[in-house]
Parts: sequence; structure tokens; C-alpha cells
Amino acid sequence: MLPKGITKRSLIGVLAAFCLSGLLALTGCQGPVVPYQNTLNPFPQVHLASYGLQGKILVNEPIVSRVGDGQLDVVIPVRNVTADDLYLEFQYSFLNAQGAQVEETSGWNTLRVPAYSMAQIHFTSLTAAANFNCTIRRLP
Repeated sequence: MLPKGITKRSLIGVLAAFCLSGLLALTGCQGPVVPYQNTLNPFPQVHLASYGLQGKILVNEPIVSRVGDGQLDVVIPVRNVTADDLYLEFQYSFLNAQGAQVEETSGWNTLRVPAYSMAQIHFTSLTAAANFNCTIRRLP
């Protein structure tokens, strides 16, 4: 027995609409899983070595200038967005105009970034390099 004012036909229509919306919701879950896009670090020369580090620091645009006999001087501002001090390591290398490495990769350098503060990674090439790469990781 159906409640007053509800016909068998309207009940079937509501049930069909509910089933159809459920099927449409399930079909939306098909396809590949899209990986997390790093919108916090849009600078291709700077690489964050850890996925977890992406939510802890923000990398501002590198400031690149020429000094001396054409050496490349690089400053990378890094902002800590957590309530804890972060201890980071960074490593850099310099490249020529074709993208080939022209100097040996540096060793790992340490950087302390206080809670909710900024620090700068700073390095200068020995030659007139055209570009650079820098990798940042959390100190183990």
C-alpha cells in the first residue's frame, strides 16, 4: 500500500532517477588517477626531492644575475609555512646554453628555515654558466 498522493508510476520514476544518478556518480570515478600537480613550485630549475616537502615550504621565483666575469649568481627565497623549524639541504649544478652540466654538482649544503619565516639559498657559478638546477630536500 502506497501513501496517499503517491502513485506506483511516480514511485518508479523516482527510483529510476535515483538509480541513474548513482550510476552517473560511479562512472565519474573511472579513468586514471591524476597525480598531485605542484602549483607551489612552478620554477623548473628548482626541484623538491620529497612529496611531503611540498606542503611545508613555498619556493619563490629565483633571482638570477650576472656578477664578476659573467658568473651566474642565484638567490632562491624559501618560505617555511609550518609551525616548526625546518632543516633543509640543497645541492646545485650549473648548465651551459645547451643544457649540459659545466661544473661539478655541489655537495649538500644545510639551510635552517625558522617557523613561518623565510630564508635564502644563495650560490654563484665559477664560470659564465647559462642556467642552473637546484634540488632541495629535508635534512634526514
